[in-house]
Amino acid sequence: MTAAEKRAWKEFAAEMPWLNAGHRVLLRLACLWTARMEDPKAEFGVSATQALSSILSKLGATPVDESKVSHGGDEDDQGEEFFGGPSSGRPH
Repeated sequence: MTAAEKRAWKEFAAEMPWLNAGHRVLLRLACLWTARMEDPKAEFGVSATQALSSILSKLGATPVDESKVSHGGDEDDQGEEFFGGPSSGRPH
């Protein structure tokens, strides 16, 4: 991942604590599109905006979609250290 994509990953992980390893592919796509959107040299048209919006919706990253997300549960999930979960040492 590029530095911009990694920054987006950290921001998303902080803003969406419910993410887990099952979200990895969608989150990676969200990071790619977010980094591209922030790049002044990159083309970011309507279809790219729609793609990012759809991905963010699926991740529960919009106010409407977040209301549908379960924030509870103490399930252990492989890869939680990448999403700020129990293995990361960060409190919930």
